[in-house]
Amino acid sequence: MVAELLWEAANLMLIGMVAVFAFLLLLVFVVQLLSAVMQRYFPVKTTDKTTRVESGSSGPSPAVIAAISGAIHQYRQQQ
Repeated sequence: MVAELLWEAANLMLIGMVAVFAFLLLLVFVVQLLSAVMQRYFPVKTTDKTTRVESGSSGPSPAVIAAISGAIHQYRQQQ
């Protein structure tokens, strides 16, 4: 009696684990297929990295720095 229940539990566990593994494997293949299709028909346009780095490396503008400095000065005077 107990052996039959353990055997049935092991079978159910094995069937469940195989089903989950198969679903996840199918999910990975579908996502890779969709990724390949999207890259083929809708390619991502790349920009020149040097232009992007030069424009982003200038830092905050002097007006922003002045506003932050003024706010810090006013905050310190209130305390």
